[in-house]
Amino acid sequence: MAAKAHMPTKKAMQDNPRIGKVLLTLDVSPRSRTALETAAALAAELDAELAGLFVEDINLLRVGGLPFTRELGFLSHDSRTFALEDVEQALRHEAGEAQRLLAETAARLQLRWSFHIVRGKIADELFALAGELDLVVLGNRARMGMRSLGYFLVETLPGLTRPTRESRPVVAVYDGSASSHRVLELAQRLALSGSLELRLLVVASTADEFSSRAREAKILLAQAGITPVTCQYISSARTGDLATAARQEGAGVLVLYGDRRFREGEGFATLLNEIDCPVILVG
Repeated sequence: MAAKAHMPTKKAMQDNPRIGKVLLTLDVSPRSRTALETAAALAAELDAELAGLFVEDINLLRVGGLPFTRELGFLSHDSRTFALEDVEQALRHEAGEAQRLLAETAARLQLRWSFHIVRGKIADELFALAGELDLVVLGNRARMGMRSLGYFLVETLPGLTRPTRESRPVVAVYDGSASSHRVLELAQRLALSGSLELRLLVVASTADEFSSRAREAKILLAQAGITPVTCQYISSARTGDLATAARQEGAGVLVLYGDRRFREGEGFATLLNEIDCPVILVG
C-alpha cells in the first residue's frame, strides 16, 4: 500500500528537461481531429512542443505501384485504374490538410509546433522520432487500401459536417507500477483540464490485488482533487482486452504505459485499428 506516494506537481513536470514534446500521428480522419485537440491540450498543460507526424505508408505506395491495381470509387463504386502517381498526389494533399489543421490549432493555443512527413511503416517511423519520455498520441488509422484515401474527400466535401459527440471520459490503465503512476498523473491532469470524468482500468490477477490497487489509485487521485473515481477490473493488459474494455467504458481517450508490447507488431496494430478513440502512450 503506497499511502505516502504523491503525484508530481505541474511545476515539477515542467521543470523536468526530459519532457520535450507531444508527438501526434495525423491524418484527416475524425479520430485524428479528436486526437489533435487532446494532444494540443496536453502540450499546453505541459508547456511542450506539439509535433505532428504524417506517415506516407510504404505498403500503400507499393500497392499503388502494381500494374493491376484498381480503385473502387468511394461514392460511385465505379472501378478505375489507380497509379502510383495518384496515391502520391492524394497523400500530399492529405498531408497538407493535416499540417493546416495542426498549425491552426497550435496558433489558437500559442503552442510551439512542428510537422514531419516521412515515408515508411507507421510504427517504425513514429518511435524512431519519439524521445524516451516524449508523449505519443495515436490519432490516425492504419490504411486498409486505396479507399482509405477517401477520408480526405468525404471530410472536405462542401456542406458535410461531422457529428459532434458528447464529452467522453478519460480512461487510464493502472497496474500499481511506477510507470502506471506516471500514467495516472497524466490522466488526472487531462481530466481536470478538460473537466472530464476519469475512469481506471485496474490490472490485477486476483480480487484482493484489484482491491489493493484500486484503493492505492484512489488515494493518489484524491491528493489531486479527483474523487470519486470508477475502477474497473481487467485481468490483463493485452491490447485486445484493452480495446474491449475501452469500448465498454466509452473512452474518449485511453492513457497507458507505452512498453514494447504496444510499439510493434500485432499490439500496435490493435491500438491503431480496434480502439476508436485517441491513445496516449506514456514513456
